Amino acid sequence: MVPMNWSERKYGQGKLTWRITSLMKLSYNLIYDRSVSKNYNRYYFYNPDGTGKNHSTSATQILQFTHTLNDKTFYTIGASMFDKDLKYYTYEDASDPRYVHPKVGLPIDQFSAGTGGTDHSRFHRSTNTMLIKVDLSSQVNSSNLMKLGVEYRRHKIFFESMTLQPIDRQSDINLATDSPFITTKIPELSSNFHDLYEHTPVELSGYIQDKMEFDDLIINIGARFDYFQPDGVILNDESDPSIYNPIKPGNRFDDANGNGFQDPGERTKTVDDRRAYWYRKATNKFQISPRFGAAFPITDRGVVHFSYGHFFQIPRFERLYENPDFKIGFGTGNQGVVGNTDLQPEQTVNAELGVQQQLAEDMAVDLTAYIRDIRNLAGTRGDEIVVFGGSATYSKYVNSDFGFVKGLVFSFNKRFAGGIAATLDYTYQVAHGSASDPREARNAVAGGALPEVQLVPLGWDQRHTLNTTVSYTAAEWGVSFISQYGSGTPYTPRRSEDVTALLTNSQTKPQFFTIDGRAHYELKWDPMRFVVFVRVFNLLDTRNEVGVFDDTGRAGFTTDEDRTRRINPAQLVNSIEEYFRIPTFYSEPRRMEFGLTLEF
Repeated sequence: MVPMNWSERKYGQGKLTWRITSLMKLSYNLIYDRSVSKNYNRYYFYNPDGTGKNHSTSATQILQFTHTLNDKTFYTIGASMFDKDLKYYTYEDASDPRYVHPKVGLPIDQFSAGTGGTDHSRFHRSTNTMLIKVDLSSQVNSSNLMKLGVEYRRHKIFFESMTLQPIDRQSDINLATDSPFITTKIPELSSNFHDLYEHTPVELSGYIQDKMEFDDLIINIGARFDYFQPDGVILNDESDPSIYNPIKPGNRFDDANGNGFQDPGERTKTVDDRRAYWYRKATNKFQISPRFGAAFPITDRGVVHFSYGHFFQIPRFERLYENPDFKIGFGTGNQGVVGNTDLQPEQTVNAELGVQQQLAEDMAVDLTAYIRDIRNLAGTRGDEIVVFGGSATYSKYVNSDFGFVKGLVFSFNKRFAGGIAATLDYTYQVAHGSASDPREARNAVAGGALPEVQLVPLGWDQRHTLNTTVSYTAAEWGVSFISQYGSGTPYTPRRSEDVTALLTNSQTKPQFFTIDGRAHYELKWDPMRFVVFVRVFNLLDTRNEVGVFDDTGRAGFTTDEDRTRRINPAQLVNSIEEYFRIPTFYSEPRRMEFGLTLEF
């Protein structure tokens, strides 16, 4: 037996606290996490050593100083540093002699898994985030609690992705006579096989809030300011995107007479020459977001609460910096997608209205209705950009998508008493929008179809979810359980001949259910405390169908299997049944973890 989807992890956390005086406290927290893992790759089922491993290291340091000025006012100053490094490679050395020619990895036939080959792709991403924040809280008078703060966040992002290539004299080999092992080379940055970027985006924010308490009314009112500096560039001329492989004559050489031909004396332009005029800086973004909330009693144990607010969310960095050198293919039609560092931040308006009722000293219920209007989502619904010459186009991310979410949440909470605590949360939700995947519109156009012109269920649209927790804690031991139920999420069925008959995400996957458990036992040897624990994920070993075939909507059957049997292929490597069984369509089986915690 060979593990196909494994991981090894080392995790540590430590905290130091220094109470300088009765009014001042300094704390330091360190979290370290290191893991090595391999993801299941169906194509490499018979050649698991041909794929790479994920190597991840992260460290989080948090320093916080708290100073109480008096019985009504205190402030905190916090600083943190987050470092994460993620690498993927088959062999650490890019020139490792064990790499084989890509031809070795070709399948024997259409319905066979690979029997050889090595994955030549490599990936490295590192993120360093520094954060500094200051918060002040003051009970100005009996009715007003004021809070204000500022936060500065600086990111350093490094990204490199490549696919190793055989050296020129080994670009093609004869598998019958030549050695399969090759000498690899790192592709030039000008090629479509190598991307590299480094950016330092900056976020700055500040907020002010006043909590006003009256006899029968509590009001929270405030505002937040957000500022984002993307640290990126955009093209001055989108019709000639690649600085390494320009198309326009005036970008390839000094076309002094404008005839489109390089005449004697007209100098060839270098990349540095073009860089002087090729790009312009992306603009900085900011927003002021008002927030308002109120609560008032309706009985001696019941409260109505309401909130309304605007929220600012910067785009995901991969949408900003994807394909950083704006390289596209050399064919006709739509040749790909480029990032856009000038994307506007995502804007969300959220409103909630609910009622809370206390049933007993340790029990309460809450019923809340909410709506969420999401604008400026990244998408590719904008017009295709025509490349000079007119035979090729490409797409870029623009703020073209939007979504609307509405729902109802019922929650029950039994606070810890008598050794028992429990919660129950039920959510009914509808989430519709213009697209779930930012590339959806581009992919439709590239496939000869039209993008959706009406709201469709989003990929995370889930009508019903039910989560429960139950725990019992005694003096030296405890046990707890978490259960999760969810109705199915949407998928797009295989389209029929009538392209108007089915819509994106118009069908639903099967429902899922899982239970996790945890138990612990404490051992004390002053001044140390040991906690032995066991965690069980998917306690009932439920096979939830998280992925499905688009023709049947189930994980275990597709009509393609019957059609393939009628063709009667050779089945030299694997059976037809094995080919159409996809383990990743099912949730993770039961997993148990044992551990020991030491406190002193």
